[in-house]
Amino acid sequence: MAGQRASFNIWDSACPQMANLQSYLNEKQLHWADGFIIVYSICDRASFAFARHQLHWLRRSKRRNGAGKVPIVLVGNKRDLAHQRAVSSEEGRLLALSTNSGFFEISTAETYHGSSVVFHELLNMVQDSKRFAKKTVGIREIIRSVSAIFGRRRTD
Repeated sequence: MAGQRASFNIWDSACPQMANLQSYLNEKQLHWADGFIIVYSICDRASFAFARHQLHWLRRSKRRNGAGKVPIVLVGNKRDLAHQRAVSSEEGRLLALSTNSGFFEISTAETYHGSSVVFHELLNMVQDSKRFAKKTVGIREIIRSVSAIFGRRRTD
């Protein structure tokens, strides 16, 4: 990975305060994305509830569309405001674990390093999922070929 370039197209879904929760992401946006980063504030329980809703909706939607494991990273932001914490680290980790997602707590106000680590992790997850998808297709092709050879009926 060192020395290689990666391109990210980022779509920011702001948390709607009063809007319909389903309006944050439509099917078109869901299809072009290879991975997702869902961010909540550790100081705002409502943003955590919204992140949980987004995460579960993404998992269900991608599964319905035939996608395998979708790379998702859950990020608790504002770690620098720990004295105002409303969501514990354990709650974030548990949500990420229960949804098979990555998890980080960072402070974007303090340094860019945390954000960089999150994007690198998502990139690794996307690359791994693409490699897995290629291997799965390769195995299917081998099985089809073997079935075609041994599945034919002899006519002699």
